[in-house]
Amino acid sequence: MKKLLLFVMVIMLAGCATTGSSSKVAYAPELRSQSSASDAVFHSLLTAVKGIGRVDELAFPDAKERTLVRIEVIFPYDSKKMGSERWTIRHDTDKTAVYQVTLVPDEEGGTDFTVTLVK
Repeated sequence: MKKLLLFVMVIMLAGCATTGSSSKVAYAPELRSQSSASDAVFHSLLTAVKGIGRVDELAFPDAKERTLVRIEVIFPYDSKKMGSERWTIRHDTDKTAVYQVTLVPDEEGGTDFTVTLVK
């Protein structure tokens, strides 16, 4: 019985290790300064369920690499007024996607955001 339980646990752990998401978006450190979002919001934009990584993974499921290559601030965000940015993600080596990121202050001092594929 103990061997069976150990075998099941090993299979489950192996399954967890292979079902990882490919939504991780790489970026050069200097790109971070191009966004007007706080560090916490920037991290959420890359990793949250409704963030760039997930949205890009759904739009381009076959991409092996995702690299943030440009952030263009349209309207700076300052936690009191809405902000807007365009983020460009390069897939593998030759394709890009542009996302509209809208940052909206919430009533509790936090930030909500939306990510929309532009092209």
